[in-house]
Amino acid sequence: MRWQTVKKFLRNIKGQGLKTMNIALLDAGKTQSVLKRLIKEYDDIHIAVAWGYNGKLADLLMENSKKFRSVTFGLNGFATSPDLVERLIGTKNAFIAKADNGIFHPKLYLFLAGGKAEAIVGSANFTKGGLDRNHEACVHIQGQANGDMFKQIQRELSGYDVLRQRVTQTLADSYRRQYDAARRQRGQRDPILPDEKNGGKGLTSPLAKMSWKDFAAMAKIDPHHNFKRRMKLLREIQRLFASVERFSDLTATEWKGIAGTLGKSERIAAGLDIHDWGWFGSMGGNGDFAGLISRRDRQISDAVDCIPRKDPVTREDFEEYCRLFRKAFLDADAHHVGEFPTATRLLAMKRPDTFVCANGKNKGNLAEALNFAPTTLSLANYWDRIIVPIQSSPWYNAPHPSGGDGELWDYRVAMLDTLYYDEDA
Repeated sequence: MRWQTVKKFLRNIKGQGLKTMNIALLDAGKTQSVLKRLIKEYDDIHIAVAWGYNGKLADLLMENSKKFRSVTFGLNGFATSPDLVERLIGTKNAFIAKADNGIFHPKLYLFLAGGKAEAIVGSANFTKGGLDRNHEACVHIQGQANGDMFKQIQRELSGYDVLRQRVTQTLADSYRRQYDAARRQRGQRDPILPDEKNGGKGLTSPLAKMSWKDFAAMAKIDPHHNFKRRMKLLREIQRLFASVERFSDLTATEWKGIAGTLGKSERIAAGLDIHDWGWFGSMGGNGDFAGLISRRDRQISDAVDCIPRKDPVTREDFEEYCRLFRKAFLDADAHHVGEFPTATRLLAMKRPDTFVCANGKNKGNLAEALNFAPTTLSLANYWDRIIVPIQSSPWYNAPHPSGGDGELWDYRVAMLDTLYYDEDA
């Protein structure tokens, strides 16, 4: 903030009949020093900031939590410490906030005692940077609590009521898992809170809380098929993808194997009977899909090619894949447009580290593990219902293990089929 701009701002404030107020400009270090004094001296604390940290000033703030009248930290962008969020559990008049349109971005600090008031308004968040090393500019205002400026600040603070939520253990745990995933550049840009419709329940589900140790142990049991043979099948399919530049470069038989439409007699004739290509979702019963695969449809090939081989798969990649996948059926005048079983079969085979083939044999158990009704699953909500909670989970975000489990980690999402497959479904 340029000094000329600051002087103009201060003149405007005093021109509003606020000449009885003391006004000063603070940098980051001075803002921290003043906040320490205000937290100690004043009876009522009102704060609304975009981001917060869990440092020494947070310790002082929490020591004075009985003075809280409305203390709110934003969660947009995962810039607020999950340790601070956890400290707010059960604290009266302590909240978090997340905006869905834009971001929650105020920096307002208001302190009241008797007829006195002091406020800090400016650029500094309640963070290490905002209160120490950053180049910040804040206006410190002192005066009578009934002054117009303090009334305006109080009205502004009240306007955030619609965004505030109390912090529960469930919310704090879910935020921490998502925060950890975001730090590894996996998952979404903003947290999803437990009460949100798109994925909120899934983020507090049993699968979203599972550890890598438990996942690996359960995957290896594989009561219906053979764990080692499953791994060999995925290894062979990954070899096929790595051998070509485009999906269209593979043979029709290889397409069928990857898509789960390769019949027994055909795989015997092609010398491919070493694998059961129907594992992870047999799709031969979907005639329209099988026909497109048999013809090596260009739109299907384009859809598969828009999913990167190694880079992280984004929601935008997934949505473009879905658009092209559906277009293949529409352009072919198919009786039935492909849905999540056929679409996610191809996804899981190309990127077993990111997708699971959701189908009739695992949908019920998968839905139970992710807290949604199986009848509500569709390709349109597959990312929110399945991928979002998976990408926040401890087992998904565990570091790549050394030794024999390294390959299981590479295929971990597709291998959810071993946990949730139901022979009788």
